[in-house]
Amino acid sequence: MKVARREFPPAPETAAGAREFVHDTLLSWGVPDPFDDVILLVSELVTNAVIHARSPLEVTVRRLEGATEVMVSDAAPERAVPQAGPLSVDTSPSRGDERSGGLGLALASAIASSWGVSYGRDDKAVWFRIDDVGDGVASLEAPTVPRRSPNRPARPTPWSSLDAALGSRLSLPQLLERTVEYSATALGGDAAYIALATSDETMWEVRAAVGLTSGGAHWRPLRIRTEEAFPSAAPEAGAMINDDLMIARAHRGRLSRAGMRSLVTAPLIVDGRVTGLLGVASRRVRHFAPAAARRLQEGADLIALPVERARLAEVELSRRASLSFLAEASDLLAGTLDERMTGALAAQLITSRLGRWCAIHTINELGVSRLTHVMHGNENYNDVLRELLSGAPPREQRDPRPLWGPTDLGEGEIDDGLVRELVRGPAISIPLVAHGRELGRMTIGKNESDDFTREEVDVSDDLSRRVASAMENARLHERQAAMSVALQRSLLPAREKEPVIPDVDHAVFYRPADEKNVVGGDFYDVFAASGRWCFAIGDVCGTGPEAAAVTGLARHTLRALAKEGFTPSHIMQRLNMAILDENTSTRFLTMLYGEMTPATDGGGGMRVRMVCAGHPLPLRLSPKGGVEQFGASQPLLGAFEDVGFTTENVDIRPGEVVLAVTDGVTERRSNSDMLGDTGLERIFSGCAGLSAQAVISRIDRELEEYAPGGHTDDTAMLVLRFL
Repeated sequence: MKVARREFPPAPETAAGAREFVHDTLLSWGVPDPFDDVILLVSELVTNAVIHARSPLEVTVRRLEGATEVMVSDAAPERAVPQAGPLSVDTSPSRGDERSGGLGLALASAIASSWGVSYGRDDKAVWFRIDDVGDGVASLEAPTVPRRSPNRPARPTPWSSLDAALGSRLSLPQLLERTVEYSATALGGDAAYIALATSDETMWEVRAAVGLTSGGAHWRPLRIRTEEAFPSAAPEAGAMINDDLMIARAHRGRLSRAGMRSLVTAPLIVDGRVTGLLGVASRRVRHFAPAAARRLQEGADLIALPVERARLAEVELSRRASLSFLAEASDLLAGTLDERMTGALAAQLITSRLGRWCAIHTINELGVSRLTHVMHGNENYNDVLRELLSGAPPREQRDPRPLWGPTDLGEGEIDDGLVRELVRGPAISIPLVAHGRELGRMTIGKNESDDFTREEVDVSDDLSRRVASAMENARLHERQAAMSVALQRSLLPAREKEPVIPDVDHAVFYRPADEKNVVGGDFYDVFAASGRWCFAIGDVCGTGPEAAAVTGLARHTLRALAKEGFTPSHIMQRLNMAILDENTSTRFLTMLYGEMTPATDGGGGMRVRMVCAGHPLPLRLSPKGGVEQFGASQPLLGAFEDVGFTTENVDIRPGEVVLAVTDGVTERRSNSDMLGDTGLERIFSGCAGLSAQAVISRIDRELEEYAPGGHTDDTAMLVLRFL
């Protein structure tokens, strides 16, 4: 019989030290390999002793004839060992030494050939014995024939706990956490991890791990390359063992920093495709035997299909959520043609879905960049974030990492708590590009404890294109609107340049059918020319920019001809030919044009020389309230070449008021009724004694009462009140 003993302190690392001691002892004695069952039970019993006894303990190993016996003793006999019950799965989350208890005695009852607990005055001991198997395979793989009692249940496999977890309704993160915990226990390892393929299958993501973080910190998903996930340069079809990670090509990062020296991995294979990797690591060199690799592959095969199904469901759910988010973002962004509003919407969308904070820089036409929007989930950070980003926009950065390095900020600035939290968190910065031109930069950041998934980066990239397109549309709209307003304003006379007509009080009114346009198909003008005072009101067939083009032609041609001293009839003749020459056969024009000169009969008032070319005849209001039309209707403009026009002379007496309107007034509708000439005359008859502007206001108010919001056509009015 061979015996080996070693004392250990009640420390978290004792379980690993005990496993190493037993492992090396059995190797030196030449005990048939594998002996994974022995290491597994040592790990559980020592862990229980550290947690419950909290006293120094001793591990004794004895090599008997055809069997191995191990005893774990502690100096706390008053703390009784819990009785062994049936082996069951505790589905509550646990990590490392934070758990309240282990599977120790339950596993001993299930695996050992014999076991027991003895109490002394100063100590107590838990021991087990495992018989050798004829083919050198440990007793865990022996037939499940009862050894001691015909009533003893069949011994569970090392993955019974994991199999039970698969039957529970666990989320994918919970299932992965259980898998790594059970894998480390089943193989007696110090750490375990599981990596799954990303949704685009270009990288691997370590989704869960135990034993690789300090202080029992929760594991954060980590994206790695293929060579970092697998012991070889490419995924292998079977389990593999790395005997010494210090000289291995892969896993020099987290595993070696955690003190791991050997590793066994098993791929998760579904339909012949490697979908993940399950690994268990140990602090000892050459800790894992071929039997451990076979056992780990059994666990990997057990979970491969359920994990892949859960992963695909997670990917599909994430994909649908991303598509829904992008569709909603597109609708919101398309609903505004204001660049500042577009940036504000983008910042709100990003902080609600993709990041903790967002900053939008825009580049103007001169190439100058400016920070336009800053938004943080916590408003207290907005000013700090604005100050950090107030300079040049961050460099393009699609791989999540902190924006600022240690040399980018001064020592005093880093000491500030708010600044420190912002500068240490991961961030991405994506250009806003539309039609090959950069319009700005969209920067998204998270807290230091969070990270970006590949899907979030892809969604951010897609969103940046939509934001850039919306910004470009807003800029085009703003430029076109400014150009349109400038051009349209040139079609209307400047109110401040209207002439002062002796003994005549005049007022004008104009409202386009489309509120987005400054001018449409109706127009008016009042101006002085060659000692005469001229007025005009016209109506182009149709509305909008095309009608406005004819308006501009008519107004400027009219002024030019009037200043040359031509008669009204000759002016109409020339204007008619000008419209026809512009090939505007679908844009006819009606116009009332008149010239006023003082009357020569000595009675005061004005003589009006006029032509009414297809336009509604003007109305004359007497001081007593009588209303009548005057003048004769002549052919409209732009319709026929061989037409003639005649100048009419009309004398207007002091106290009379002349009203000229476009058909937007007389054709105002209230349901199926139309105002018409009669309705306008009724309204105008009540305007006796009012000023010219008061007449305009009275008619406009009456029209709104007659048909609220019913101005579907351009509307113009001209009032001349002879004093």
